[in-house]
Amino acid sequence: MPGIQNTVNSVLTTTQSLFTVLRDVFLVVLFVVLLGFPTQLNSILTKAGISQLNGGIFTWQQQAQQAATQSTSAAQANSSASDALDSVKSTLDAIASQSKDPGIKKLAADASSQASGSIAFLDNANSSLAHSVVTQEKMLQTSVPGATSSPTPPASQGWVYIGRADPTHQSWLNPPRPKISSGSPAVSAGQSVTFTDDIFLRADKGPNQTFNQAAILGAVRSGTSATITQLDYSHARKGGDFVWIKVAVKAGQ
Repeated sequence: MPGIQNTVNSVLTTTQSLFTVLRDVFLVVLFVVLLGFPTQLNSILTKAGISQLNGGIFTWQQQAQQAATQSTSAAQANSSASDALDSVKSTLDAIASQSKDPGIKKLAADASSQASGSIAFLDNANSSLAHSVVTQEKMLQTSVPGATSSPTPPASQGWVYIGRADPTHQSWLNPPRPKISSGSPAVSAGQSVTFTDDIFLRADKGPNQTFNQAAILGAVRSGTSATITQLDYSHARKGGDFVWIKVAVKAGQ
């Protein structure tokens, strides 16, 4: 009998260890899927009536909220860097145009070109970050009722940068590409626009602030329609005007 009892105990211990390993493997795989396919995973979980998974590694709703916050912070840093690069580029352009030394003119022109490339890169990066925020907000908004997490509703209005216009506001100056499906920047309050990129909505700018420094309220996906409520044109160092519009996003999108 002692031999049988020892065998049973050994089997139980082995089984328990196996389940522990399988649980850990499952959580790791699920974490990887969450990072790679957040929307698909959320659909599966919510259909099953699951809003949270606690296993010592993560709670998926918490991870989604943290990811959205981190994306917003990164976008804010990118905007600050873009403003700084734009200032540097203006200085380099001035040096290139005023210097009489061919060597210095070339160095300044090359550095200015690199700054332009970096600004465009940061703009593209912010579009990707906005897409990430949109995805995470969608996950949180479609979580099952009664979940312990209480996601904040997505922003429905805010300021959006839509592109750089010529001084007459009749034509777009690129890069960057315009953010609305309009052949002309001559927009007006009350007009309906459709966004051609994933973009951030920003709060009203404070005293001595640019719109790029204003707080990010949320993000909207490409294809979203909104109504313009206000416009703002600010002079761009490289020519023309930056066009910012305050919009009210249409419900049910």
